[in-house]
Amino acid sequence: MKLFIKALALLVISVALPVQGSDLQRCKVQNQYSFSACERLALSGNPEGQFGLGMLLLEGTGVKKDYRRSFELMHQASMQGHAAAQFQVGQAYINGQGVERNFEEAYAWFLVSKENGNPIASQGIQFMESKNLIEKSRMDSITQRANDIYASTLNKKGFEYDDAESSQYVSGIAEYCDMVMPTVDSVITYKKYGKPQSEARQLMIGMTDKRAIKMMNGVINWVWSTDVSVHEMSRYFKSKCLRKSKEVSFIFP
Repeated sequence: MKLFIKALALLVISVALPVQGSDLQRCKVQNQYSFSACERLALSGNPEGQFGLGMLLLEGTGVKKDYRRSFELMHQASMQGHAAAQFQVGQAYINGQGVERNFEEAYAWFLVSKENGNPIASQGIQFMESKNLIEKSRMDSITQRANDIYASTLNKKGFEYDDAESSQYVSGIAEYCDMVMPTVDSVITYKKYGKPQSEARQLMIGMTDKRAIKMMNGVINWVWSTDVSVHEMSRYFKSKCLRKSKEVSFIFP
């Protein structure tokens, strides 16, 4: 099974060491004359060069295809925050090109790529969800994996989650419900305006608190599975929270 989505190189240029501007231009052209320029850039640690060389090796443009080396280069660029390379790492995990096939790892990398500003990653996420390649019961672990990847990369473009804020002490059930409802309402808003589940899950990128991740996944799954009208969800959810109903038990520690 292959996901036929062309990754688009970002225009943002990150240079680790001084390189020739002409090399960058030749590498971005992606033709049979680009290999030497991309290789020089890649050897200098430039993520655009790593991505460009990875694409040449992936598609066999001016060089023999080498999926393993392509994956290594894409991964190097990904760890420097290159969103298009992060998408290609996800692609490699779906297709088993240069790395063992792993759908959960693919989904995690797509989440990271989307958080870093790559709109194409949404297509990868939607594809995987439409093919039921991810089990809902595994979503907590996958989201945690995405957060771990995101935390370890450079040049992040998404938001950072405040760990201290997530573990504030709450004295009573009413206060607790008041505290969680803004989060619940933000998820409901995605549903209200016809956004897919995958976009709501972007709210979790940057989280490191496992309890918060579990709660968010529970809220998202509830919002998209309940028969309650979207206009009544907030009131209904809060009433269940105040009663500590089993229906919304996922929001409690």
